[in-house]
Amino acid sequence: MKKLVLLALIGVTIISCKKEEQAPVKDYLILSGKVENFKRRDITLSGFKFEKKIKFDRETGSFVDTLKIDRDGYYTLFFNKTPLNLYLTKTDDAGLVFDYKNADVVNFEGAHANINNYFVEKQKTWSDIIVSANQFFALEEEEFLAKTDEYKEALTELSISKQLPADFLKHEVKNIDYECLRNLYNYQDFHATLTRNKDFKVSENFPNPLENFNYSSGDDYVNSFSYRAMLETELNKIAKEKNKEGEDLYLTYLETVHTEVTDTVAKNDLLYKSAQNSITYTSDLKEFYRKFMAYSTNEAHKEEITEDYELLKTTAKGQPAPKFKDYVNYNGGTTSMDDLLGKGKYLYIDVWATWCGFCKREIPLLKRLEQEYHGKNIEFVSINVDDKGNEEKWKETIQDREMTGVQLMAGDSHLKLDWAQNFLIKGLPRFIIVDPDGNIVSPNAPAPSEGEKLISMFDELGI
Repeated sequence: MKKLVLLALIGVTIISCKKEEQAPVKDYLILSGKVENFKRRDITLSGFKFEKKIKFDRETGSFVDTLKIDRDGYYTLFFNKTPLNLYLTKTDDAGLVFDYKNADVVNFEGAHANINNYFVEKQKTWSDIIVSANQFFALEEEEFLAKTDEYKEALTELSISKQLPADFLKHEVKNIDYECLRNLYNYQDFHATLTRNKDFKVSENFPNPLENFNYSSGDDYVNSFSYRAMLETELNKIAKEKNKEGEDLYLTYLETVHTEVTDTVAKNDLLYKSAQNSITYTSDLKEFYRKFMAYSTNEAHKEEITEDYELLKTTAKGQPAPKFKDYVNYNGGTTSMDDLLGKGKYLYIDVWATWCGFCKREIPLLKRLEQEYHGKNIEFVSINVDDKGNEEKWKETIQDREMTGVQLMAGDSHLKLDWAQNFLIKGLPRFIIVDPDGNIVSPNAPAPSEGEKLISMFDELGI
């Protein structure tokens, strides 16, 4: 009998051990918070290669979400335009309590509360010493450098005094360095703009922020926004210097990233971000795609850009233009693409929105262009892509700015509109030329502000 009891107990022990061994490993974190005086419906959590909307309960003034993140590190929680920096790890829960009207005081909970409290004090240090970016960069050189040193020293002392974890402190010291280097890097251009002195140059003794700068640090690329910003700006400058007149700058930028950056993480991300935005603007779609596929080693990126490439091939030069139907016409009724074709005229299509400042800058030049080409074999068509429900605002803008030509309203954003997405329109304004037979001459034509370039294209077409 004793043996049977003993065996039963052993069996229970074995089953218990097996259950413990099979218990699932936690692979998520819970982020929660209580925020007073915040009236929005959601907040946004952003990090390197990460973004998520988190629902905010306005009745309780709180939020809670279960998150799966790919990496431990720096994140920012945006409450409308108010950013709150956080350090998150894959499995450690985090919480916070604060008043939206007084974001300088935040109470954090969780394993990394000490780090997150440090971020709040770091932001306060910026306000206390720098005050504002405009005031900072408007300072004369000597005072600017002194203020930079004061700020860097204060942050260094703060980070050391907070007894932060060694691994985090290692990254944070670098972040402080890169933040100050970026300020040095931007000083000449920002100071010239703020003081309206376009000829301003720093002195020969001004520190060189690019001395010993590493173009291929994957660790810094992931963990430092300032490093990423400096690297991208510098690569763009190098590409512009390399680019010869008449060459495609977007292609040159891809080549520059490939030759200057050797770290795989940084290179793949830079190539991907460039391709996401530039593939719709390049003058040589086939070559751009070929180079991207040759330079990138990220299969997910390649798959996404391939989808964009296949779509853009359908709206490349010489292809039949996608046809829109029944867009609201400012003069009454509706207008379709077929209504504009068959008249022996080219179509110069302006895709714009009332909220787009760059679009509005083109309007006077577009009106002048239409006057110059009045009576010739070209029709000027403006297609508005405001979100739904903005028809009155569209009409008011046309009246206030005395816009001419064929004025149409698509009735939805270019990001949701099938016709616009056939051209992969990501930014506004966008100009498109269609020939009298309905075929695409240019899916990304020069804007009126590009003057001679556009006139030369018109001349070649015999307009």
